[in-house]
Amino acid sequence: MQVLTSDDIKKLGNKLIKPFEEDCLTHVGYDIRIGENVILFTYSKEVSLSEGKSITIEPNERFAIVSLEEILLPDDMFAFIFTRIKLAWKGLTSLGTKVDPMFQDKLVLIFSNDSSQPIELSYKERICNIMFFKYEKPVENIKPRGRPSFLVIPPFQSPIRDPIIEEDVRRKYGYGIYSVIEYLKPKLNNYEDRLKALERMRTWLYATIGSGIIVGIILLLLKAVFNVI
Repeated sequence: MQVLTSDDIKKLGNKLIKPFEEDCLTHVGYDIRIGENVILFTYSKEVSLSEGKSITIEPNERFAIVSLEEILLPDDMFAFIFTRIKLAWKGLTSLGTKVDPMFQDKLVLIFSNDSSQPIELSYKERICNIMFFKYEKPVENIKPRGRPSFLVIPPFQSPIRDPIIEEDVRRKYGYGIYSVIEYLKPKLNNYEDRLKALERMRTWLYATIGSGIIVGIILLLLKAVFNVI
C-alpha cells in the first residue's frame, strides 16, 4: 500500500481533487476547504456561505460542512480525513472518517466546537486534511457513489437553559442585574443562596420605599387638613 505524497497528488490534480489548488497541498495530504453549505445541528438549519462571508460557531455547537472540493477516488484508492491542528488547538474537533473507493462527490464532514468560546469559520477556509492511500489490487464490483441526493438535517433539541436565568431573573431584575448575575454565576459556589438573598433585599427595598411613600402622603394630608405641621 502506498501513501500519496504532495508530488503524487499534484500529478493527479483535477483528476483526484476538483477544483485543485496547489497551495492546499501538504507533504502527505491536501487541505479541504469549507464550501457553500454549513449545517447547524442544534438549530436544524442550513446556512449558505459565499465569498467574503463567515459563520460563528457557538460553544458546544455540532455542525457539518459541505466541502468546496469534489473528491474523485478511483477503485484502487481510499482516504482518511483529519482535523487541522490549528483549528483543533482552538477547540474544534471532527469525527474522523474514511472515504471509500469510487467516491466521487463533495464531502459532508461533521464537527463540534468543544471550547468555551465562539469559533468563526469563513468560506474557503481550510478546515481539515485528507490523506490518500493507493493499493495494488482494485476492489471488485464497486460502483461510483457520492452524497445522497437529499440531505436530511437531524433534529437535535435546543440547548436547555437555566429557567431561573431566562425567566425569573430577567423578569424580576431587568437586563442590568441579569447581566451581573450571569457574570457572577460561574464564580459563586453558593449561587442559589445569593439569588435568594437578592430577592429578600429586593422585597425589603420595595417595602421600605412603599412605607416611606405612604407615610409621606399621610403627613401631607395631616398638614392640609389639620395644619398640624
